[in-house]
Amino acid sequence: MIECNDVIKIYADPETKTRVAALRGIDLRIKKGELVSIIGPSGSGKSTLIKIFAGMEAISSGEVRIGEYQLGKMTLDELLAYRLNTVGLVHQFPERTLFLSGTVMDNLMFAAGLCSKNISENKRRNKEILEKLQMSKLANRRVSFLSGGEMIRTAIGCILAKNAPLLLCDEPTGQLDSVNTQIVKDILREISREYQTTVLVVTHDLRFLKGVDKTCEMHSGRVSSLFSADGDFKFEKQHFPLEFNAQIDSSQNVRLPNEIFKLMKLGNNLKFEISEESKVVIKHPDGIPPKRIEIKEMQKKKALKIAPLPEKYFEKKELDINIQNASKIYEAKNVQVAAISNVNLDIPKGEFAFIIGPSGSGKTTLIKLLTGMVNSSEGEVNVLNQPLHNLNDTARANFRRNNIGIVSQQGGLHPFMTVQENLFVKDILAGKTIQVNNYPENEITNIFNQFQITHRKNSFPLEISGGELQRASLAIAQFGSPRILILDEPTANMDSELADTVMDQLYELHRNFKVTLLITTHDINLVRDGTRVIDLKDGKINKDGLALSVEE
Repeated sequence: MIECNDVIKIYADPETKTRVAALRGIDLRIKKGELVSIIGPSGSGKSTLIKIFAGMEAISSGEVRIGEYQLGKMTLDELLAYRLNTVGLVHQFPERTLFLSGTVMDNLMFAAGLCSKNISENKRRNKEILEKLQMSKLANRRVSFLSGGEMIRTAIGCILAKNAPLLLCDEPTGQLDSVNTQIVKDILREISREYQTTVLVVTHDLRFLKGVDKTCEMHSGRVSSLFSADGDFKFEKQHFPLEFNAQIDSSQNVRLPNEIFKLMKLGNNLKFEISEESKVVIKHPDGIPPKRIEIKEMQKKKALKIAPLPEKYFEKKELDINIQNASKIYEAKNVQVAAISNVNLDIPKGEFAFIIGPSGSGKTTLIKLLTGMVNSSEGEVNVLNQPLHNLNDTARANFRRNNIGIVSQQGGLHPFMTVQENLFVKDILAGKTIQVNNYPENEITNIFNQFQITHRKNSFPLEISGGELQRASLAIAQFGSPRILILDEPTANMDSELADTVMDQLYELHRNFKVTLLITTHDINLVRDGTRVIDLKDGKINKDGLALSVEE
């Protein structure tokens, strides 16, 4: 189905005359009907590869064949026909590709109508698709009322509705909890088997190492290893000897897996030893033994124990946020969805708190209430002594701009301004005269350096990956020292190593500036002991206390 030979992709900036190699010689073979995960850290080239397969990016050299199509030799019209008839892309932010004001069935009918004019047959088939996706009861629900997991399934349903033989998923589970991730994985496997659809999942989510037919690992624009579902997975064992997989590309190059490089403490040289039994051994040139395997690095929290808040926790504390009996009900086409119900919550000045809960528990809606993005249906929402429930849309927007730094799941940057220019959007909207020279260059550079995004400061938001977009948004939200900083799933599209680095920066930011910091997440591994945790369930506060981890 898919065949890549020595694929290279170079991005060039005609103004600065800089060239960046995103892909450095990709060799890959994928059979029809296979479910394959492509895993790698942020910046490894995963998103570039998926855009090439989707016909959205042209290769610089090499060969890409998908079915009968040779993508590098197709005209623009041929590429458009290919994208319409052959490929479907599930975006990491599915709301960007769905009609939010339409129902789930409306979206599937539109997708089916692109390739078939038989309305009755399309409706019949779409009902079957929704049943397979466990979405039948949501057929008439407005898409904007869906949870993250439900939106992902709707996007997958649209691809099935147009009967595309190739399904590409770009970080489909980055914003989902483990339960919804498993649901999506099971659905993708069933789709590949029943419809003989070739499914590629591009992700940093290590949960996709298992439950797939094949896994391709990428680093620095190359395929570093390729192994099947019955092969050994890295770090399955916690003792020596360890085994790793690697791939020889068309140029007879082999990329040394990062884990080997780190464990062996290698520099620029290594030794090979070949025995008569055809065994090849890699040795450190100076005979230095490998590092010990640090088991603690592999431990993950499987649960959080939330101890009740101390009895006098709020005594003598100034409150930045006070919510009383707040509810939010979304209404459309005579359908009501209670996203938040009778929530009471106090957040003291300088608090660092996590808002956790499964997809659809109400985390994002709660954030929208206390930032004034939506108004409460009932109850009171007081932020920095301002009764947001009594303000109109304009007043709430002005308050939000002047007092709150926000990082949404989608980044929320202006698409036609560079990352650095987005730093000044707040001031522009406030009617201020902007003179970049008034802002110390070292201050701007330090902010971008903190979140490892300096290399993208002159790029536009649509030109960067999801992980880079989130890091840029974090830097911009911090700029100007807002009184409250609110982050909605801030590490959803980052690999675990980068997510740890970003969280270290956020904890340090809180220690240094005592800003009121709220983070919504489904990833309990971000929560450190002693931090306040507000656990939501079905739109209500299930638990509110201090975190104590329970490790595997």
